[in-house]
Amino acid sequence: MSRKEFPLEEYELRWGRAQAKMAEQGLDALFLTERTNFRYFTGSQTRQFNNKQRPMVVILPARGKPTLMIYGLEEAKARAETWVEDIRGYTDAPFPVSLATDTMRDLGLDKGRIGCELGPNQRVWMTMTEFDGIRGAFPDAEFVDASQLLVEVRLAKTEREIAKIRKACEITDLAWQLIQTRVHPGLTIPQAERICYQSLVDAGSDPLTPGFVLLDVVGKGEDYVYRPGDLFFCDLGGSYNGYKADFTRMATFGPASDFFRESHEQIMQVFNAVVGAMRPGVRACDIAEVCTRELVRLGYPPLKGNKRIGHGLGLEHQEAPSLNLIDQTVLVPGMLLTPEPRFVRDGHFIMVEEDVVITDNGARKLSDGCGRLYEISG
Repeated sequence: MSRKEFPLEEYELRWGRAQAKMAEQGLDALFLTERTNFRYFTGSQTRQFNNKQRPMVVILPARGKPTLMIYGLEEAKARAETWVEDIRGYTDAPFPVSLATDTMRDLGLDKGRIGCELGPNQRVWMTMTEFDGIRGAFPDAEFVDASQLLVEVRLAKTEREIAKIRKACEITDLAWQLIQTRVHPGLTIPQAERICYQSLVDAGSDPLTPGFVLLDVVGKGEDYVYRPGDLFFCDLGGSYNGYKADFTRMATFGPASDFFRESHEQIMQVFNAVVGAMRPGVRACDIAEVCTRELVRLGYPPLKGNKRIGHGLGLEHQEAPSLNLIDQTVLVPGMLLTPEPRFVRDGHFIMVEEDVVITDNGARKLSDGCGRLYEISG
């Protein structure tokens, strides 16, 4: 029974974009092992990445369709989930290096220039002994870093991907509504975290990878007990069919004080300026400059170096680019970003965040709600 996540044309688009960049860089193939790269180029929803003894590999040649090298018991599942026809299985751990070398010879890559996950934002998901064994078998081949190529291919999302992320945002918003009815003064931070994770699952987040929750940024500690009047900071993100959401809400236990109301108004001024500056052609560092200008105007320290106030989003909660003062990435339509300006005021971490997609003429929110300072009763 077919369980394909997207139609063939979605993957042909992805393969074609990668192959166009491979041609520019003189690459004969991509050799990919990392979880989200594997899923991006194949559509396989395998759980084998939870077992580091069983690497899952996709080779995308400069022309044609990919080839998979996977744990043998996954073959039927992979054929149901992917459009890949050339699927080669292995029995079990350890990963047989010979499978990779034989496959690469079959594909005529023994003297090729092979792009691998060797740089920023990438990982090789097999042991270095295995990877070195593969490289060592081809003295006339060249294994080079393809990390920037992979970042660029995945930077702009298709409408199908954006729809998945929008659904993840809806799930996360529902989880936030549940959280407000479940947390209360008297809870420790770990107790509140468990409630948040359970709320993500109850709201429909992928149960095996429900997402993430961050409540304590300033180091209150696990023994801290929430009290009436406290700020409840909640950075969370759910997951839908592998695609992620990531946004932040602020609430108070009981009526908000003037201090927290003023802090929220200030951070919203910064947030609105940041989102208002987002459009195609603007660089990530330009967005950070807008943020730092607004922070200084309000009397807060400027951003420094690589400290970021947002990042990309997709199959991972944190993808390229980084919204900081050094990232030169140019924004393009289809890019998903998480603007999250912040400051610390009298020991309180003040931050809001939404998920936005860059359009032809600006930024469109996929989530909305940070403009409200919530009050949790009870």
